[in-house]
Amino acid sequence: MEVRDIFELRREGRTEEAYRAILQIYAIHQGPHTNLCMFWCTNDLFKLRVKEKRIEDARKLLYQLTQLYPHIDDRLFMGNRAIVNAALTLDKNIDNFNLVYFMPYFNRMTESDWQPYVAQGHPVPSLGQQVVNHLLKNLSQRDAKYIDTIAGLFRTALQKSPNYKGNLRHLAQMHALFGKKEDAVATYKKLLHRYQDSYLYAELAKIIHNPSEKIALYCMAISKQRKEEYRAKYHLELAVLMQNTLPARAVYELQRYFDIRKRHQQHISAFANRLMDQLKTTKPVSDEDERLLYYRAQAAVNKLIN
Repeated sequence: MEVRDIFELRREGRTEEAYRAILQIYAIHQGPHTNLCMFWCTNDLFKLRVKEKRIEDARKLLYQLTQLYPHIDDRLFMGNRAIVNAALTLDKNIDNFNLVYFMPYFNRMTESDWQPYVAQGHPVPSLGQQVVNHLLKNLSQRDAKYIDTIAGLFRTALQKSPNYKGNLRHLAQMHALFGKKEDAVATYKKLLHRYQDSYLYAELAKIIHNPSEKIALYCMAISKQRKEEYRAKYHLELAVLMQNTLPARAVYELQRYFDIRKRHQQHISAFANRLMDQLKTTKPVSDEDERLLYYRAQAAVNKLIN
């Protein structure tokens, strides 16, 4: 069997057979066509293993792709694109995946990799933007060295899509991390002029110092969160903020936290239990009283962001 026959097997979707065949040839001969065929058969098998949920096997195949890559002619950067896509796929499937290891491939992305596209009638961010979105997950947990490593790629993403919500959010987070609170607040305000996502209100609340504004922002985070199970953490944040100055409201919010957690069979933190114990003699406000707080919060937040 020759290399061209193996490419035909690939076209027929006979992935396992094609991989075994090229492996035999590659073991005794490496040349431009053999290496290229070995690379693409490995990529096919990677996709198959992911589909089969054999993630550890897929990880080994991705490593194999990185070892093969220097030995193929990739003038069109299709091989580089394949490795980028494979790395993103594993990042979705493996906790704490070392995505930054693939920075050399991310830095080789071409102009076409930064073009957004439409899939099944829905707009999709460019491959480059998807890479940046993955790299900037859990940004608050990253150290300065990590941020410095990915900063250039983020700048490119920001230049390509300066008004993209994810980029503006990450910009605000970076400002906050580096102590530029005023810039962070300004960026979040810009975001909230256009978007009403619950998490944006909560993230702004974390960096605002004024207690009344923080309370109003968490109220909005709760109001804008459609999924009840995600509201619990914001109810707890409100209880913490109000425990000393507005204890009756704090108890109300704490009860909402407990109700939601129990209803959805979620873990109740030891901290919440301790706080409830501290406030156990306080009678909560009525539903109507708390609704009034949320109503006033809307006006307070509108004033803040405008």
